Amino acid sequence: MSNKNQHQLTPNNSSQANPKRRQFIKYLAASPLIAGPCAMAQAQQSSPPQNQIAAKDLHAQFDVLAKKSTANIQSIEAFTIKPSNLPWSQKLGQLKAGQQVTFFLTGLWWFSKEHNRWLEPGFVFFARVAGKSNASPIYNTMQNTGTLIADRNGRLEIARAVGEFASPAGDLWVPTEHYLAGQGQITGIAIIWNEPADSGLSKLAAAGDVDNLLSLELQRQRTEKLMPEGWNNFFAFGDGSIYTSSPKGHIDCCAQKNVGIIQYPVANQPLEAGLKLNWRWVVDKLPSMVGEDQLLNHDYLSIAVEFDDGKDLTYMWSSQLPVGKVFACPIPGWNAVETHVVQRSGVAELGKELDEERDVYSDYKNIINGPAKRVVNVWLIATTIFMRGQGRCSYREIVIGKQGHQQKIL
Repeated sequence: MSNKNQHQLTPNNSSQANPKRRQFIKYLAASPLIAGPCAMAQAQQSSPPQNQIAAKDLHAQFDVLAKKSTANIQSIEAFTIKPSNLPWSQKLGQLKAGQQVTFFLTGLWWFSKEHNRWLEPGFVFFARVAGKSNASPIYNTMQNTGTLIADRNGRLEIARAVGEFASPAGDLWVPTEHYLAGQGQITGIAIIWNEPADSGLSKLAAAGDVDNLLSLELQRQRTEKLMPEGWNNFFAFGDGSIYTSSPKGHIDCCAQKNVGIIQYPVANQPLEAGLKLNWRWVVDKLPSMVGEDQLLNHDYLSIAVEFDDGKDLTYMWSSQLPVGKVFACPIPGWNAVETHVVQRSGVAELGKELDEERDVYSDYKNIINGPAKRVVNVWLIATTIFMRGQGRCSYREIVIGKQGHQQKIL
């Protein structure tokens, strides 16, 4: 399994240190999340799909392509995930360490059917490899296609979740009856390869396509290679292609109707006087034109610092809130652990390259004043799910540390 898509939580990670943070994904799921680059998001339909390909039909169509091609396939496994399926109860083929499996998904999952709130299947689909002693960290496709690389010998297991997983192990934090109350259906296939997935997919694509799924996966793989080096996705989100490395070495962010959180581990940065965060960015478009301190308007772009007490400070660009305004995150669960600080405000400086500096030690003491001893992660956050708009920015430089002991992140 790609290390890019997995974040091994440490005891100091906020998701483990404060169980309330687990609720975050639950509240994110209150809006239809559409993963993918901005150009793809703009092309997405605003109403849920009316037709769903049955698993057996999807299997049959890919089987025809397989027989026409020279792709080396171990097996094609069809599956359907319904509300009654407990997590990890559905087991597919056997994998060897290093073996790859590609998923193609259709269907939808309802958050609130009466309000026409629905989620793409890739957002709620998870897989893992269960070995003899334990299982791999969970893998989320985020998009409606994805490829997993087995990190151990074991059986492929699948599940769905809308924020119900507490950790990368894939255990539930909600009561079983709550989990089983979901509505929706996901159908799909898993192609288990006996060759690298990219070469097998190319061979299948030469023979045809099924609902453009092969083209989407090949495009996703090309985009995935642009994931910024050294950064990890937050465990409950796969790679939505929101953050990409540019040829100039920048990190470009393009989010629409989705969310992206990536983390960079900080090495040996004690929370001491003189600890500063410096960054250079260009913000081209803000996702909200109203005050982001209200829940339904809480779409924003920011850079955050996470501490070993599970708290974090996130420095954001607001459309209207005044510079220096400090407020607790309005998302229930995160209000206890995350504090927002308005670094820039308004639209006059959009499109300009700007240098920023924060005295992290002073900010922590003045705003949080808790027991933290060190910084553990730097985060980049883009949220565009509440108002379903678009946010675009580029990070040009990120450095953290005291003078003479700085860690250059970007």
